Amino acid sequence: MPSKFFKNRRVYLLTTVAYMGSLLFGYDTGVMGSVLALKAFKKDFNLPTDSSGFASAKNAYVSSNVVSLLTAGCFFGAIAAAFLNERFGRRYSLMFFSVIFLIGAAVQTAAHHEIGVIYAGRVIAGLGIGGMSSITPVFVSENCPPAVRGRIAGLFQEFLVIGSTFAYWLDYGVSLHIPVSTKQWRVPVAIQIIPGGFMLLGLFFLKESPRWLMKQGRHAEAASSLAHIRCSPQDDPEVIQELAEIRAAIEEELNATEGVTWRECLLPGNRYRFLTAFGLMFWQQFSGTNSIGYYAPQIFQTVGVSKSSSSLFATGVYGTVKVIATAIFLLIGIDRFGRKKSLMGGALWMASMMFIIGAVLVTHPPDPSSGTVSSASIAMVAMIYLYVIGYSASWGPVPWVYLGEIFPTRLRAYGVGMGAATQWLFNFVITKITPEAVNHIGWRTFLMFGIFCLAMFVFATLFIKETKGKTLEEMDVLFGAVSAEQRAEDIESSLAVEKKNTVLNAEDAATTTTTTTTKV
Repeated sequence: MPSKFFKNRRVYLLTTVAYMGSLLFGYDTGVMGSVLALKAFKKDFNLPTDSSGFASAKNAYVSSNVVSLLTAGCFFGAIAAAFLNERFGRRYSLMFFSVIFLIGAAVQTAAHHEIGVIYAGRVIAGLGIGGMSSITPVFVSENCPPAVRGRIAGLFQEFLVIGSTFAYWLDYGVSLHIPVSTKQWRVPVAIQIIPGGFMLLGLFFLKESPRWLMKQGRHAEAASSLAHIRCSPQDDPEVIQELAEIRAAIEEELNATEGVTWRECLLPGNRYRFLTAFGLMFWQQFSGTNSIGYYAPQIFQTVGVSKSSSSLFATGVYGTVKVIATAIFLLIGIDRFGRKKSLMGGALWMASMMFIIGAVLVTHPPDPSSGTVSSASIAMVAMIYLYVIGYSASWGPVPWVYLGEIFPTRLRAYGVGMGAATQWLFNFVITKITPEAVNHIGWRTFLMFGIFCLAMFVFATLFIKETKGKTLEEMDVLFGAVSAEQRAEDIESSLAVEKKNTVLNAEDAATTTTTTTTKV
């Protein structure tokens, strides 16, 4: 195990830098959900301070705006990223969007009494986060070896929940140790600039994706990049074999059509992938997880944890459970159980928890005037924790892994961009309606999400294909874009070309060395 980790050390380094974008997504959502519950924020922006949860219509309205405007920006950022990613490459596009995010974070930090400035900062930061969410799964998946791709690519979700959990505990800490003042909410909002700066700096030391370079016809750079990320020489047989597979897949795509066209996207093998990706990201949002993730303090107040500090503490525990459950699943689950079974089991588990929460809430509603937390409220909090364990072992990390691995190289940026944009569009819908839903229909909100989770089980059962252990190039065979026989022939042809190029490069290097020695 240590030797494998050392062999993939540059993949893990690239993943750590690239997934700072995911950490920022988690932090920016987590921090504002909790900041909205702070009395200091409410006082600075003239919001009612004498109500909890979503009992105040004005608080519910502002909360939905602050949270949903980030996702609106993310939607447009994800769409723009699909085109920039394909034109300028993964690394330079990530640099651009990290700068956009830093501008948005600075605007939010500088806001003073004008909620409109917070809104503007959220949209700008959202453009950056949406762009990064569209690019990082592509960048990481294209550099991962197949045996551990699920584990490494799934770190997108782990970084996301680490970011949100850090934000939860930070907000809990400032609520206890910083007096009610502007500083109380401004400090946690400003801290997001640090990982943003780390990401921008780290990108200068990474290499471009070998698959993108190969698609651009920059074969020598692709070989150098792949050998670097695999910690192997360019004449290593495994590197040569992988380059041959990449070249064969790209040439097959070029032979199918000229340029990326709508006709190419609608070919049977590709059409199925686009529709599956849309459905996967659509259902991820309707699982109800982001309703809890964005508004965790208010949700906990709704089920009876009424004190602000207590709800923030419960939120911190929620995030910690999420981090631990996601880590365990990525280490021992995703590459063992695969994608399909994880999605099916997780959907049933989450549906059960949502139905139980709704049933307890309607039969044992919390008493707002009570100074203690009832046993029914404790039970509902436990069900929320159990719910998120199921989510963290299924619909949290798996959709991002699946999205990054199923598309062919020429369409990967567009496919992942479409999936990310779908996620952000319905993320916006869910975050916009959650405060109003809890405010108006109460326990039925949890019943609604339970029914959605059952629909997710049906979707995963009927439409998800198992991708565990397959190379990115084998996805074309799995989804019927090319036959296994045709692919084998094309790899043999490309392998001969790669071996010839390796021999020629070695001879050129030897000739250069001889010439230099003679001159000396």
